[in-house]
Amino acid sequence: MIVADLLADAALQLRLHTPSSPGRLERRISWCAPTEILDPTPLLTPNVLLCTNGVGMNIEEDRTWSAYVERLASVPVAAIAFGTGVAHHLIPPGLVKAAINFDVPLLEIPHSVSFLQVHRHLTNVLQAEHFTVRTRSWELADACSRHAATTSSVRSMLGEVGKAVGGPVAIVDGGGSVIAQSPGTSRWTNEDLRRAATNGDDDRSVPLPMGGGDSFQLVVHRSARDEPLSALLAPAASIIAVQLRSALQTASYRQPELQSLLSQAADWQGIGWQEFARTFRSTGLDEKRPTLAVVAALAEDGPANVWKIRLMLQDAFEELRVIVLDGAVVALAQGPTPDLLQAASGGSMASFLTENFRSLARNQAVVLKGPCESLDELRLGICAATELIHHVTEPVTAPELSIDALLAAAAGHGALGGARKLLSPIVAHDRKHSGHLLDTLKTYLDSDCQPSRACEKLFIHRNTLAQRLRKLESLLRLRLDTLEGQMTCLMAVRLTEGRGARPKVEAKTGVQPPASN
Repeated sequence: MIVADLLADAALQLRLHTPSSPGRLERRISWCAPTEILDPTPLLTPNVLLCTNGVGMNIEEDRTWSAYVERLASVPVAAIAFGTGVAHHLIPPGLVKAAINFDVPLLEIPHSVSFLQVHRHLTNVLQAEHFTVRTRSWELADACSRHAATTSSVRSMLGEVGKAVGGPVAIVDGGGSVIAQSPGTSRWTNEDLRRAATNGDDDRSVPLPMGGGDSFQLVVHRSARDEPLSALLAPAASIIAVQLRSALQTASYRQPELQSLLSQAADWQGIGWQEFARTFRSTGLDEKRPTLAVVAALAEDGPANVWKIRLMLQDAFEELRVIVLDGAVVALAQGPTPDLLQAASGGSMASFLTENFRSLARNQAVVLKGPCESLDELRLGICAATELIHHVTEPVTAPELSIDALLAAAAGHGALGGARKLLSPIVAHDRKHSGHLLDTLKTYLDSDCQPSRACEKLFIHRNTLAQRLRKLESLLRLRLDTLEGQMTCLMAVRLTEGRGARPKVEAKTGVQPPASN
């Protein structure tokens, strides 16, 4: 029940004496407190309807009334209901003035209506509302339980909550970042997130009892219901928390094995196929099933990004492994759900997921590769995604084949030694003549072998570049005006620069996965 409902009830004959704002008249009443104490604030709780006849309040100074109302506004009370005809024939003008100043609705209870009638009416309505909310809260919890029993996603549960409250809902972490929402197109302002993070509005957020160090809020953007959201959502919030924790534990399964797998991925010289396959199986994944690889760079709101990626992939795949290493989130997923297969039918699954990632975090560097049909393809894909993540600023799909992946594979099969031998005459010439031939070759290749761009970067004349290229061709015994010669030099340069070297996988200090049991 709200204050406006009391005014609308003709049987109570209440009259409003203050030009109160709509927001104050829509404030929900928690209970009724009849009292004649001048300072009842120690006995009150927020949103109470304070009822008084003003007995013993023979106050003439406006400052005293102002102090009285100020104390009530600090609780805050939902409204003041002042009975006339007992101690006061009319509502004191000082009380009216103070109620206006502090925007506290002031209602007059006429002498013909007893306090008992107002109290009984309010109590009956509140009890009926509490029973209705309790019934609806367990119906909502039951709906969420059915989703949990069928291993449905957290977003499916949020959809049920959205139906119950009649508005958009989201899960917000302790830093104020949305990690899941329903519907997916809803928008949340910085003010919404700030209030949710500080739990400053009980009518819009309910804490999820996660346990451990994780802090999440179930937040309602706006509600079409006139009822306490905490009472409505508390049972469902507990079930969502269990499902969220389950998603974390499932995705965080076998972390040491996954870390070993990623450390072996680019070590083509030291790790053979059989050893790599054994490590892959130790993660609990099936080497015969296609595997999607996802690499995402951690932004400032790293933990929120981990949760977003985790929940999105959890919704789309039966098996998921996620780990945070070297400032990046790495995920391997198998077994697309029927919903994903249907949504991605007629197109590439990776492209479909990439678009979903863009809608989720458009400015997040994410690389998707696969699904890879074999472990060799997956190994190449991990190498390609690990390198590509440093060169993108939004979610992208990795190409089917890349030079960096080939270099990673070739580095362990004698290619590095061959590259050093190929470039050794240039290194020796530069050392002897203090020349710049190697830098010229690198710049020429980085400029896509376009002389004008290379000259601009090197600050040299075109004729000087032509002379250096002829000298390079004589030392390399290759032609730099052919695609084969250019590609050979490009691979040699990248190999010697360590582009195919084993990537770092040690977890950075201060960048840890979300806590799990």
